[in-house]
Amino acid sequence: MKKTNALGGEVSPYLLQHAHNPVDWMPWGDAVWRRAKAENKPVFLSIGYSTCHWCHVMERESFESEDVAKVLNRDFISVKVDREERPDVDRVYMMAVQAMTGQGGWPLSVWVTPEGKPFYGGTYFPPVGGQGRPGFVDVLGQIAAAWRERGEEVKGWAEELAQRVRALGEGTSGSGVSDAEKILKAGTGEMAMEYDRKHGGFGGAPKFPRPSQPLFLMRRSFAEKSEKLLEIVRHTGRAMRMGGIYDQIGGGFHRYAVDGEWAVPHFEKMLYDNAQLMGFYAELGAATREAWPQEVVEGIDGYLWRDLREEGGGLGSAEDADSEGVEGKFYVWTKKEVIELAKGEEMRLAEEIWGVTEAGNFIDPHHPVKGWNVLARRRVCSDEEERVLNGLRVRLEKRRQGRVRPGKDDKVLTSWNALAISGYAKAARWGGGIHYTKRAEEIWDFLQKNLLRQDGTPTHRWRGGQKDDTHLLEDYAGVLQALIDLHQVACKTDYLHRAVDLAQKMLATFEDTKKGGLWGSVDGSLIARMKDDYDGAEPSGNAMAALALAELGRLTDQVRWEVAARRILDWLGERMRRLPQALPNGLLALQRVTEPPARLVVAGKGCEVFLDVAAQVYRPDLLITGAREDHPSEFIRGLAGRTKISTAFLCEGQNCKLPITNVADLKDALIKG
Repeated sequence: MKKTNALGGEVSPYLLQHAHNPVDWMPWGDAVWRRAKAENKPVFLSIGYSTCHWCHVMERESFESEDVAKVLNRDFISVKVDREERPDVDRVYMMAVQAMTGQGGWPLSVWVTPEGKPFYGGTYFPPVGGQGRPGFVDVLGQIAAAWRERGEEVKGWAEELAQRVRALGEGTSGSGVSDAEKILKAGTGEMAMEYDRKHGGFGGAPKFPRPSQPLFLMRRSFAEKSEKLLEIVRHTGRAMRMGGIYDQIGGGFHRYAVDGEWAVPHFEKMLYDNAQLMGFYAELGAATREAWPQEVVEGIDGYLWRDLREEGGGLGSAEDADSEGVEGKFYVWTKKEVIELAKGEEMRLAEEIWGVTEAGNFIDPHHPVKGWNVLARRRVCSDEEERVLNGLRVRLEKRRQGRVRPGKDDKVLTSWNALAISGYAKAARWGGGIHYTKRAEEIWDFLQKNLLRQDGTPTHRWRGGQKDDTHLLEDYAGVLQALIDLHQVACKTDYLHRAVDLAQKMLATFEDTKKGGLWGSVDGSLIARMKDDYDGAEPSGNAMAALALAELGRLTDQVRWEVAARRILDWLGERMRRLPQALPNGLLALQRVTEPPARLVVAGKGCEVFLDVAAQVYRPDLLITGAREDHPSEFIRGLAGRTKISTAFLCEGQNCKLPITNVADLKDALIKG
């Protein structure tokens, strides 16, 4: 019977993966620091997540080793943290490692004092050094010796680094956004310069989807009436869809491409990527009036609902890159396998379009098997080729269902599910209709039942009936945006009332009223409080909050929310000015507060009819609200009382054009602006 360490009682799949390691792991908590102080030992902090490939590698090589465990257990207090459960903890120590080494990633390996102050760190360490990378056992020996022989000196380094992290965590002092249009144009120019003209996307290998970047350029293409910008976005969207980063068989996107051509992915699939990409592709279809982006939306929907959905409607977090211990094994194909299932012209098209070859195009360096093919599209298909190839795709998908699936992280995170609600709502807004609205509402119902407190504020994590009690900005801001997006496609005022209540609580809980910006967490035990001012794979809490508050103000005619949004943007101003490509979501929020306050107000029954028309004209500047007698806006309540039949009002602020009752007239009015 395997020994179980202190992680055995945890909820996180990542922590449970390490529960039988010979390392005496402890979960994050006060007991760690009490023990470290009592034994005068440094803490080894290992941060990762359950679908992290290199986390698995380091576990197999080091944490399952009795010899390594002996050193760790003798000289250190070892702590495991799931960065998805505690992104606030991860953010503090990631910033420390980046400050020390200039880089970061997972697994994150950090050595800290018994007071939690970091003094050494890195990411993945091989068990034995080589190729310029130190070995883990050697590092452990050197750190233990330094702690024994020069403990006070080490504590001095740690204090200096902790002070630096605190300063970095507060972010910039802010310098306002009075020159908003200049910031927006500079940001547009910077991102356009990074555009890969040959392969689409931005920058080189490894290449991440990061949907906020093309989404911002798409919104700017509308604002500037720029076909050039729209073509950058179209090319990027199509290149990702055709690449191996998109699962050509089962739909959905992998985490990133290891090359610059989107061809070979790192195979893990994350909810947050797919949730944001759903909204992006839905809007891209509306902007281009082309059908293929909607097919991508359908593929993402199929993946999420088939493979990530939990009972009751919540969505799990991610799927692993590995199956049966081998990276990509679930997704790749040999030519022989494809030949077995192909009929007629299908094999020729599989070779010509999907690039299937005898030699293959992918090898897992840890399990070098030749002949594996990642399927990616070499060119655009004709409609007839698409029909023929789809027959083979269906058979390949059925065959793949018999394989051992990658591991799934089934914990439900509020912030990521909120992104999914917004993704589905945007799919409904841009032509997907009631099917996607129902999906969004089903996820929302799950959050209400399982992840909201009695006062309506969100907790962060649920799994197997257990939720935590963490307060994180990303959850508050994500749910706030989800409620706003839901309102715009369901026209239910309850979503707006909930949004108003949550906005009040978010600002009261997280806003730094002295220096500006919103704190990411309320946990006062951390060595530093952090204000997130960078849009990575997920939107920063501050940018997300600014956009949601700006839209809430315009939907409710309550100026205080737009004022609050501007306070956040003022705090972000210097960062947006200095490094705009780091804050595409911040720029989206800035775009919103600077454009005219356009609204489509729908009164009476038949809201869906007018929404269908609104989806036919690309107007990203337009917010949609349903006129009801219980609407938070007195002005909107007045419009609700003016008509008994289905009526649309196109308004800028509180100035509305003549009421419209005919869908053709609404389409003309939307086109004319």
